[in-house]
Amino acid sequence: MTLLGPLVAYLPTPRGHEGEVVIDPLERLVDDAVAAGATGVAVLGSTGGWPYLTAGERRLVVEAAVEAAAGRVPVVAGVGAFTTDEVIVHTIVAERAGASAVLLPTLAYLPLTDDEVLDLVADVADAARVPVWLYHNPVSTTFRYSVETLVRAAQVPGVGGVKDRGSDAGELRDRVAALRAAVPGTVEVGCSGDVLGVEGLLAGARTWHSGLASVLPAWYSAVAHAAAAGRADEARAHMARLAPVAELVASLGGPRAVHALAAVLGTDLGRLPAPLRPVDDAGTRALAAAVERLGDPPAVPTGALPTEAGAPTDGAARG
Repeated sequence: MTLLGPLVAYLPTPRGHEGEVVIDPLERLVDDAVAAGATGVAVLGSTGGWPYLTAGERRLVVEAAVEAAAGRVPVVAGVGAFTTDEVIVHTIVAERAGASAVLLPTLAYLPLTDDEVLDLVADVADAARVPVWLYHNPVSTTFRYSVETLVRAAQVPGVGGVKDRGSDAGELRDRVAALRAAVPGTVEVGCSGDVLGVEGLLAGARTWHSGLASVLPAWYSAVAHAAAAGRADEARAHMARLAPVAELVASLGGPRAVHALAAVLGTDLGRLPAPLRPVDDAGTRALAAAVERLGDPPAVPTGALPTEAGAPTDGAARG
């Protein structure tokens, strides 16, 4: 059985007035995502602001998400750090906290070579006891996976999936096709991008990894489940309505705008860690207007909800 389904919602990390991690809003985000049809949740990704959290805060976030998910969907935990040793420590902590899989970015101050990235993947996968997902995010990490290097990394024992991306729809479709043709059948091909991700699903990717799905889970679930079922016209029609919001969020700073949009929708995520600045009043008003124009999301068929998919238990087999 596959670990992740059509949609993984990447959750922001709520903070209190003193910058401390706050659990209640995070638990509500998990519940809302699962109820809307997300087939997995992820914490400590870019939307979750993992570089701004201490090791103890990261553990707390994973524990809270796992408890809130309560086995209904898998929980993926980011384990990024500058050194391999640190990544392995974060991986062990996430496993002990109950994560079903870990997400491995290629973070570095000095730009990494392909061989260094392959060493990182091999070392972390060897130490992990849950599947490792490879994270391609060249904007944040400065490392750009070629398809060839990503295929090599995906062949490392213990790698369970990839989270790839493309600069446009055509490149994303081409990368998904190339990966599906070359990676082992046990490796789940996924894609990111709050606008382009649907094209990855329609090209045969198994999972859409989305940060904006954390605060608009019903809309993203409708798009993702339609695409996964091969209903391309329906998926693209839903995405056409959703795209103006997603594009506005991207223009306002991605994770920063997710925080602002959450507040517009009634969930206070607290303040961003300095030196990050919140979206200004004009941007917040634009987000509110865009969501109002978006209207109510389409319904997801009951059979597509994760309670019927059967989330894996702790200790799922390595990919």
